Amino acid sequence: MKKYPKFISIFMSFLILIIFITGAMAQEVETFICSDCKYENDPGYKFCVSCGESLSDEYTQWEIGKQGEDRYGKRFISERVDPPRLFSVPTARVLGSMDIRLTGGGAFGVATDQSFLGKVGIGLGNIAEVEFSTVGMVTNMTRGSTVFPTSAFKLMLIPENRWHIPTLAVAMRSSANWQDVRSDKRVLEANGLGSFNDEASKQVSRIDYDTRFTTVYAVTTVRLWFLSLHAGASLTDVRVKELSVDYYILDPHSEPEEKQKNLIGGFAGFDIESNSRTKLMFEVRTVSNYEYNTETRKIDVTEAYLAIGGVRFFFWRWLSTDVGVWYQSTFKGIADMQIKMSLNVFIPGGSIGNKFRLFRRNSTQ
Repeated sequence: MKKYPKFISIFMSFLILIIFITGAMAQEVETFICSDCKYENDPGYKFCVSCGESLSDEYTQWEIGKQGEDRYGKRFISERVDPPRLFSVPTARVLGSMDIRLTGGGAFGVATDQSFLGKVGIGLGNIAEVEFSTVGMVTNMTRGSTVFPTSAFKLMLIPENRWHIPTLAVAMRSSANWQDVRSDKRVLEANGLGSFNDEASKQVSRIDYDTRFTTVYAVTTVRLWFLSLHAGASLTDVRVKELSVDYYILDPHSEPEEKQKNLIGGFAGFDIESNSRTKLMFEVRTVSNYEYNTETRKIDVTEAYLAIGGVRFFFWRWLSTDVGVWYQSTFKGIADMQIKMSLNVFIPGGSIGNKFRLFRRNSTQ
């Protein structure tokens, strides 16, 4: 599993390179294909050279497509690009077709060993996107968050519009495979699991287990001028197996069969445009919480609550950073609060070919 971030970085490099090369080499010639005889005509012709039929319908379709390309080009050039999420809560928007989003960061606190978390998102046809990422899980057996890879697919059912009609999207996120989780002795002792006492069943020295999950969710976004509201509901299928527990005194191993649990949760958040470079963001959501039960000697999977509030600042239209304060219900007090930071990079893979063709056309005139 430690090789996964390296694999992701290599995959990202090749993917970005392929998209740039594809866009640079794109040399589509604008022609009108006659719907009757399929002959390719030059854009200046009003009638098909081969069969003589009118090309008015073909011209109308070309004009509609050209207006869409112009609107996209204007948006990219003149406006900043927002990631389709808040800090961790998704929004109902998706990336533009062939556009790429890179996000990396983590949480920083006095008593935290937080690993680096990264995301790579790719837009598909302006209605969907696929994402590869690393996520952290909440547990009372390890220090910080155990990180494991996931992949996700989001489909936008109701697109963005100018009439304040809610945007709607559905998605599925799943871990790549089983993740091995190993406990930290200091954390076990801090939570009363590894300390000596009269109850021998609580004298735990080590806990190992494997887990994986799949989450499906629906999310809606409502834009009200400078305010955007986001809310959704989720269903998570969590699996735990191959539990191995070592004790100081008792029998060293316990291996129950695979355990499955469905968790119904939700999330909500909002963002407010503060100025042209900054927006305020706040979110709250449920997360899966893994805890070892000393009485049943099993892993209990429950829900915890997480809240993050902060800002998104844009250095440039394509580069932004998210900085906020993170608190969750499993923390013992405000001393456990953490600062969450991430960097967002946007690569306009979908407009590279169009920009190249526009430059080529202007340079030949």
